[in-house]
Amino acid sequence: CLLFNLVVLTLLFYLFYFVSLGEQLKVLQNILEAESEYSRELQSLLGTYLRSLHPTDRLCSVDIGHIQSNLEEISTFQQMLVQSLEEHTKLPESQQRIGGFFLSLMPQMKIIYVAYCSNHPLAVSVLTQHSEELGEYMESKGASSPGILTLTTNLSKPFTRLERYPTLLKELDRHMEEQHTDRVDLHASMGAFKNLAAQCQEVRKKKDLELQILTEPIRNWEGDDIRTLGPVLHMSQVAVHTQTCQEANERYLVLFPHTLLLLSASLRMSGFIYQGRMPLTGMLISRIEDGENLKNAFEISGSQCERIQVACNSQRDLQDWLDLLTKHTHNQSVHTRKPQSVCHTDQSKSPKNMKKLLPKRKPERKASEEDFTVRKSTAALEEDAQILKVIEAYCTSAKTRKDVQVLFPEEEKIIVEETRSNGQTVVEERSLVDTVYSLKDEVLELKQDNKRMKRTLEEELRARKELERIIRRVLKNMNDPTWDETNL
Repeated sequence: CLLFNLVVLTLLFYLFYFVSLGEQLKVLQNILEAESEYSRELQSLLGTYLRSLHPTDRLCSVDIGHIQSNLEEISTFQQMLVQSLEEHTKLPESQQRIGGFFLSLMPQMKIIYVAYCSNHPLAVSVLTQHSEELGEYMESKGASSPGILTLTTNLSKPFTRLERYPTLLKELDRHMEEQHTDRVDLHASMGAFKNLAAQCQEVRKKKDLELQILTEPIRNWEGDDIRTLGPVLHMSQVAVHTQTCQEANERYLVLFPHTLLLLSASLRMSGFIYQGRMPLTGMLISRIEDGENLKNAFEISGSQCERIQVACNSQRDLQDWLDLLTKHTHNQSVHTRKPQSVCHTDQSKSPKNMKKLLPKRKPERKASEEDFTVRKSTAALEEDAQILKVIEAYCTSAKTRKDVQVLFPEEEKIIVEETRSNGQTVVEERSLVDTVYSLKDEVLELKQDNKRMKRTLEEELRARKELERIIRRVLKNMNDPTWDETNL
């Protein structure tokens, strides 16, 4: 009996080992196939459409550059990735380092994908302005109508691809041996991809807001056109504490090469409202120690601007502001000071060139007057912006010549309710493209799971029969008098 149990356990061990190994190889093969398909899509997009896109009377070379972005660089990188991954799949299972492989590529992937996502809002703007011409061009190259939708969908694939890596690597981790040397790197690469996808999404939202500030009218704007201020160097939402000692006001702080601009959001996040500007010349920056009521904050003061305190949403954003303001105001260093309330001062003594930074409240206020002070949270503002920011375009069909309204699916948002593995229900906003791809992936995963279950069941049945046959043979060779074939 002891020998029998030992034989059975040994056989079961090897059976489970080879089944697990087979599943790991299948998952790895699926990853390779997905990477190869993505590489082919990039090459087709460039070869069929983008490389032959030339300037016209309405479409300039700068616009084309925004559309093409750095897709050539991404395509070249992807071809290298596929070739290297193929070489890894040929190695014995014990020598495969898929997690380490992706982890080693992360620095390069971060550079090219952040750059692509940073440019994407500009590409969307070009598609919106030239949707008719670009739609006709795409259809002339063989794209299905509406051609602009084909172009929009293809341009969204690089950042939607990033979101799939954690799921693919997690599936590989499920079938990997507990003591495999690549396990630590595999977990690290999953976390790195999640962080990169989140960073790219943040960059896209931020650049979209910057583009909105530079291209759309700003209410109550004073002075020359905002585009004369130069490029936007940095922008984020902050809480500003002023000399009136009232509650902090939510503001958008926008840094230009020589000016710091303050904006607020309109009541329904339909646009921005001008709140003032400060010259960087003579500006003094002091970091404020974290206190009970004020964290991640710094103070702005100087001879040409009123003293204000700025609270950032994160330590990272605070450091970015300190670094950039120190560089562009030519301060040698940033001094750290203890928290201190901004005291009220006589407004008549403020510098004359201080432009509407802190307008006084009128003593009487009509009930119908709009309150431009919005005390909405950062998350709510961003959600409203994405919901209300629906980018529409029109293209003319070559056959019917009728106006057809086209929505850009990567900008169209819907609310999705999802139940996580821990039982927690999460409601989040996703673009239409991301949702469709997510549903498509889930359907494919269900189909694959169904196939795997059927194969596993068939393999288990075959293994059971083979195990019974081996056990009968072993017991028969042992001349066990208690052996009875009818009982097996």
